[in-house]
Amino acid sequence: MKRFILTTIIGISLSFPVCSDSISITHVKLREGSTLDQYALDLLKFIVKTSGKEGSYAEFKEVGSQTRKEALIKDGSFDIDWLGATGEIEARIQPIHFPILRGLLGHRIFITNKETAPQLKADMPLSELQKFKVIQGQGWGDVPILEGGGFTNMMTIPNFDNIFKMVENKRADLFPRSVVEPYGELKSRCEFGDDFVCKDRNLLVDDKLLVIYKLPIMYFVSPKRKDLSDLIENFFTNQHDQFLSFFNEHPLVKDALAKLKGRTIYKIDNAVLSEKTALIPDKYWLN
Repeated sequence: MKRFILTTIIGISLSFPVCSDSISITHVKLREGSTLDQYALDLLKFIVKTSGKEGSYAEFKEVGSQTRKEALIKDGSFDIDWLGATGEIEARIQPIHFPILRGLLGHRIFITNKETAPQLKADMPLSELQKFKVIQGQGWGDVPILEGGGFTNMMTIPNFDNIFKMVENKRADLFPRSVVEPYGELKSRCEFGDDFVCKDRNLLVDDKLLVIYKLPIMYFVSPKRKDLSDLIENFFTNQHDQFLSFFNEHPLVKDALAKLKGRTIYKIDNAVLSEKTALIPDKYWLN
């Protein structure tokens, strides 16, 4: 009788799957050639792994403007995005208040065209730089920062890929990008040379100028995924040293820091930081 009961128990236990400590995450679609997006996903996977969970990841395929994606994350269509955080954006969707790139997002260099590039001179006055026509994505947090910093000759469009076409066709002069972004973006779109110039398109990355403002990129998690928010918040609060190790060793960061050297620097204020973001301690920002 005992043997029968034991056999029955074993049989029942084998008929049910073994529960594992796992988490499923649907993240925003990665933009073509975006090493920034890849970094954010790499860090997310590192956070999940460090927490002891096994993660499964799916890409949310729908694309659109940033304001459209904000609406979709709020209604739970997907779980997580990473955005440059301003007070206006943070009022619409709640971030996890930790700068995942330690402020590198606000170190801006320019994608431009071959006609504009010779006009960009080392040590040119900021007032001269501000005269160029700048293009950004619709709803991006950089728009009010750049406009507040004197870059008022501004245009915005919703489609990310069309921004490159506007610059290539000389309908815009400068596409400011974080130092971690433009090289991968152009490499995936053209025959990109070691001199950072496209051989088959009218696009290149300027190597002389750098605009700096305080802008964090943060994770924004759907309000329907408190479990994911709690996991990420706990990591940044209690495992900061592990984050620093990840950051310092990531190839994207090492490459970006090397590309900052030797540039003329223009610093502008960010008047659209939220009060909570402005209070993030200095240790979380790049010195």
